[in-house]
Amino acid sequence: MSVVLLLNQSWYNKELAWDEEDFPFTTMIIPWGSVWTPTLTVEEAYEVTWSNESPDVILHKDGKVELQLTLRIDSNCNFDLIHYPIDSSDCTLSFFSLASKESELEFKVSVKNKILNVKREYLITGVNIRSPKNMEQPYFVVKITIQNTGVRIILSLIVPSTALIVSDLCGFLIPLKERLSYMVTLLLAYLVFYSSLVGSLPGSSSCSPLLSYYYTCLLMLLFFRTIQTIVVAKLVSDNFNLWQNCGFRGENATITTRLPKDQSCHPEDSDGSDTNEGSSHLKPASAALDKLFFFIYLGLVVTFHVLFLAVWALWQCKSEKPPGGDHLDGIQW
Repeated sequence: MSVVLLLNQSWYNKELAWDEEDFPFTTMIIPWGSVWTPTLTVEEAYEVTWSNESPDVILHKDGKVELQLTLRIDSNCNFDLIHYPIDSSDCTLSFFSLASKESELEFKVSVKNKILNVKREYLITGVNIRSPKNMEQPYFVVKITIQNTGVRIILSLIVPSTALIVSDLCGFLIPLKERLSYMVTLLLAYLVFYSSLVGSLPGSSSCSPLLSYYYTCLLMLLFFRTIQTIVVAKLVSDNFNLWQNCGFRGENATITTRLPKDQSCHPEDSDGSDTNEGSSHLKPASAALDKLFFFIYLGLVVTFHVLFLAVWALWQCKSEKPPGGDHLDGIQW
């Protein structure tokens, strides 16, 4: 996470105070290396960029010292991504003064200005600051609460997946001879979509997004649907007369396991005279089987989405604390 902060620091040093009668001015601007300034270390940061390497220090006649620092902090933040893309996370920045002890330095902190947003898809919903006591080194902690609006993900991922489910269910309205090519095209298109999806979903968190499991299950459902289409299409094929050659004859036909010497269960050994008759009896059975598969698949889709919504509402996953974050325990926000 990248954060730009403006730190306004002030403290009193009586040794730097002066009498206005002796020095006829109320303020003085000097380089910051000329007086003592607190040395701050951000524990969660892996890179800190200063906008001004040599900021000026303002001295007042009563001994008040003011120092303004503008810096960009690139820090580690373990996001709570279990409910991505409508996730909410708390990121902390801990400012330590390692060169001082608590008896020598005490922070009195407050937040005066709050930035309302960082990017279009994220909003800052809260900024809190605390300075815990009774610690070996003085420090203060800034907690930033960010909320993902999810607009980009909803438009680019949720809407296409909903269209995929509707298109898949509407495939049962297509004749079987044309449905197989439709399902194969749909499966290949989803594989391309899924490969790009894996790279777009965030994964650097101790709580992986439930959305990644959702799209994986959709892939399995679509694969099952394609296999079902292949099976039913094979049963209604005009060249599939194996049952007829094995004893399927007419409405009162039975399948026997004993055949005459001049017949076999291979399609190439039949004379084809009863092909149309066998197909006419297979098509109603295949239509019933296709209808059965439709209700089974519809039940699987509905059950999966009900279970997914239940897991979404009930499952909780708290991200791990950043390394060295034990000092955050016990802070009352």
